[in-house]
Amino acid sequence: MPEAAVWVVAAVASYAIGVALYATFYWPWSRSQRALRRLRKHGVPLRSLGRSEARVLQLIEFPAGLPVYLLEGSCAAFVVRGRFPPAQHVQTLAGVPVKYPPGLAHAVCEGGNTAEVVLGRDHAMVVRLNGVKLAP
Repeated sequence: MPEAAVWVVAAVASYAIGVALYATFYWPWSRSQRALRRLRKHGVPLRSLGRSEARVLQLIEFPAGLPVYLLEGSCAAFVVRGRFPPAQHVQTLAGVPVKYPPGLAHAVCEGGNTAEVVLGRDHAMVVRLNGVKLAP
């Protein structure tokens, strides 16, 4: 095999490995971030965050008056592996990355879910899930 052909094969193999790494580790995270941006840009607020809900979420820095959006769909979880931070466990609802405050994680159904969420920078915080409210 000529020397140029060896370099071409090495370049194609490197490209294929890079695409495989992207598809395995980064693609699910970027897809969920696109879903969050789509909700922020095109979503219609359902209501405003109430004072009692804001008190519960105060440590997480979601003030009262934020718009509350409706999400409906199934839940999924995946892990984003990397060196810094080591690994992130991400949960999504209808494709949007979400976090559950204490007391609401037990309300997740395996099938469809209906949630009211407030939007953060890189995730949505669930305020009400399948009829279960935050406990004040």
